[in-house]
Amino acid sequence: DQVFEPLLGFEHLEGASLQTNKTRLHTRRWIERSSAAGRQWFVCLDEIGPAKIGVKPDAVDYEHDEVRRDHLWPHLMSGGAGVEWLFGYAYPHDDIKLEDFRSRDYMWDLTRFAVEFFREHLPFQEMQPADDVAGDKSVLCLARPREAYALYLPQGRTTDVKLPAGNYLVRWFDPRTGGPLRPGSVEQLLGGSEPMPIGTPPRQVDRDWVCLISRQSEG
Repeated sequence: DQVFEPLLGFEHLEGASLQTNKTRLHTRRWIERSSAAGRQWFVCLDEIGPAKIGVKPDAVDYEHDEVRRDHLWPHLMSGGAGVEWLFGYAYPHDDIKLEDFRSRDYMWDLTRFAVEFFREHLPFQEMQPADDVAGDKSVLCLARPREAYALYLPQGRTTDVKLPAGNYLVRWFDPRTGGPLRPGSVEQLLGGSEPMPIGTPPRQVDRDWVCLISRQSEG
């Protein structure tokens, strides 16, 4: 706050790169504050800590659940511009002595899956955080109101959503494997005044999933 607050609105500053483990909170905070100050910043996530851990090698932590659930997806779902991963010094191939980027090969895949989802399925440049759409407060939502709603469910399972009137298609994306969108237990929703359950993912319902809800044309 001491450094960034006086810089809000400064014409020669384009954005900020944050070193934080409170990813969701601080990404949204500086995007919203800069917008309110009249000069929108891009906000990146730069090196999650602690410094001795960061992103562990695949051999130690292959699925990188904590990094994916607490940092990668919350950052992007908050309107963040991207991440830079730190490799902690307590593990081989740390950020000072790194000689083999393949030591985190699956982390690059997980990052790529997220980027592909945003590029292929979302009008993300026109979307804003809208967490109040979901009844479950752990669910993160990025929305272009009345058109597209992307929900990240860090614990999987399900949630209710409250949508404007209209017909909506429900599809699921697996952030752990990437690939095409898949149908779940509910394939369509009818928006209106009452919250509606989105159903459950197509498999592994207790793992994290992304639910894409897209408005369908009247035809």
